[in-house]
Amino acid sequence: MPHTEKIASQTEASRFPLPNLLPEIKTNPSEPFYHFISGGAGVGKSLLINSIKQVLERFWIHQPNNKPDDIHILPIAPTGTKSKATITYMLTQAQNLQHKKTQNMQYLLKLCTETKYIVSHNIAVPDGISNGSPCILKKVIYGQLCEKGNREQIPIRAYVQFEKETTGEKTRQKLKNIIKADGIADKTWTPIQRICRSFSLNENTHIQVTRNQLPLLPSNAQTIHCSQSCTYKNILVFITKNLSRKLLYTAFSRVESLQGLHISGIYKKPIRATIENDPSLREMIRMRSEAQLQFSLTFPEEVKNNENIIALFHNVRSLNLHFPNVCSDRTLLACDIIMLAETWSQPADRYEIDNFTIVYRTDCASTKRKAFGTLIYVKGALLPHINILFQNESISGTNHSTVVALTVCSKTVIMVYKSPKCQWLVLQQQLQQAINTSLQNNVHEIAIMGDFNIKYQVSDPNFKNLNDFMIQNNCFMILDPTKVSTDHNSLIDLCFSTNPLTNAFIFESVTSDHKPIWIELINP
Repeated sequence: MPHTEKIASQTEASRFPLPNLLPEIKTNPSEPFYHFISGGAGVGKSLLINSIKQVLERFWIHQPNNKPDDIHILPIAPTGTKSKATITYMLTQAQNLQHKKTQNMQYLLKLCTETKYIVSHNIAVPDGISNGSPCILKKVIYGQLCEKGNREQIPIRAYVQFEKETTGEKTRQKLKNIIKADGIADKTWTPIQRICRSFSLNENTHIQVTRNQLPLLPSNAQTIHCSQSCTYKNILVFITKNLSRKLLYTAFSRVESLQGLHISGIYKKPIRATIENDPSLREMIRMRSEAQLQFSLTFPEEVKNNENIIALFHNVRSLNLHFPNVCSDRTLLACDIIMLAETWSQPADRYEIDNFTIVYRTDCASTKRKAFGTLIYVKGALLPHINILFQNESISGTNHSTVVALTVCSKTVIMVYKSPKCQWLVLQQQLQQAINTSLQNNVHEIAIMGDFNIKYQVSDPNFKNLNDFMIQNNCFMILDPTKVSTDHNSLIDLCFSTNPLTNAFIFESVTSDHKPIWIELINP
């Protein structure tokens, strides 16, 4: 999955801002936010921005009454030199204003397969096919234009391969029947159709000229601005006397190593940037000292050490669908105990994770996948210290509840899942049995966490019953009750403990509408 691969491939530095940005998007979607992202070439700025774009698309598509084709997110020159030079250009392109006399339509377009081209127009901006998108021409399809009496065979469609596989993904899906009819087997080739553009013959006449052409331009060379966010093994930079220090930096940093950098022209060391001569440097210094972004989330890997145990619960909303994301989620893998509900799993499915052991599992009983299933993983080093004290499932039609209690280092962790229509009394009985079993085994520090499907607010009819039950068992709510645990602004994933000083946190998810919750248990 491209989205999963994009999230997984983020660098250590670039992966932290994304989950911290999600709460702002989900809880206050109409409020603007302003985040400044900086860093050297190749640290993952463009990858992070593209990931944010995909997450925004996925979030808005799943909102009520939204249609996928109506979601348009336009990255406007997201990084570096390209930003300053092309913001105005990209905005006006998005508004379909004319800038060039011939609308970027060449009089003669030469086509040669396995040659570099760029897209000359904004064809499908949300899909990444925009003016300047680099690609390689792979195949040309010939046919006839629908003009009376014209039977000439001309190029009617071109198949290109973009540098990023995700570019053109929606277009390939939309035109899958045409791709099949053209006999294209490679799933990364994107069809580019002919377009028509009209423009005035000259400034002194009203005569309009219309060109019907493939929106491509040869591009074995490109401007420094267009090269922004690209990385190459070998580059040749043509230096002119007017190149600024910023442009030189952008050009030279496109190459992977110094051995691959070649220069044509006379290179003169640029004037060093100072606070006096560079307003950008002044602003960056100001932001670093006065406007540091404070992360709203606490990451398990930041607090993990040899003296604590991290247990995480997540209603994953189909492990079958999101297993690649789970396997590559470094935040998830930093935990010692991972408890997943609604796995939608079947007995034949394999969900092994390196360095983890499955200690508890339930699957869908029927061949049809549904909102059922539980998996508990324990990290290898902790496995000898784990003991399952209690397990109970109550199933009545589509209503079910699951309670599993396991001890670890003189503490009990109880995992809870209750389906939305399951009666509270059923879960109450299961929980009481689990708590009693822990006490009978002389384990008095108990943490209870999971998806209760009971809103932690007075308006929920089961709130008082749940709260009274926890008080009777000397358990305290240890999550912040002002936070939400779902994308629907509800707090139904809850965490209680007999130790009110236990640290508990709500995290973020890029795949499920439930947020993970996790606790830190201190070893005695």
